[in-house]
Amino acid sequence: MKMLRFERAWWTTLGLVGALGCSATQLGASDQNLASARQKSPPGAQVFERECAGCHGRKGEGLSTAPSVMGASALPTYPRDSSGSQGASTAAQPQNQEASRPAGAPSRPAFRNAQDLYEYLSQRMPLPQSRAGSLKPEEYWAVVNFMLVAHGTPVPEGGVTAENAKSVPIAGP
Repeated sequence: MKMLRFERAWWTTLGLVGALGCSATQLGASDQNLASARQKSPPGAQVFERECAGCHGRKGEGLSTAPSVMGASALPTYPRDSSGSQGASTAAQPQNQEASRPAGAPSRPAFRNAQDLYEYLSQRMPLPQSRAGSLKPEEYWAVVNFMLVAHGTPVPEGGVTAENAKSVPIAGP
């Protein structure tokens, strides 16, 4: 009987250690990507710190109800298409897309490229809603550049601009 209890306790401990190890996924930008982003877009780092970090965290990890905006769990396409197929649309597609959005995630258009991200930020951020769109266009572009580099997305030499934004895909996790 003692051996059975010991064995059960051992497996329980092993399971807890394994679960804790799996939950150690880094949230937000990696230190290396964050340092690179600060170097490549100092104005973006300053604007992000001033306007975004209060809700999204200094590494873009997400705080309270604000989502993560940089790193492995950030900037996903909603809905995620895990099937790999680009088949024809069906009448049920909008409901399926809504159901595939992670719980608590805001409804928003897909972020497929830097232009999508710029449009979203420049129309809906910073919050509260009364401040949305209040930054200068160059500040939004600076934040886009900072966020993408910190997220791990390669940006063109000279950065993302209105002229090349549609050609800069957002890297997935």
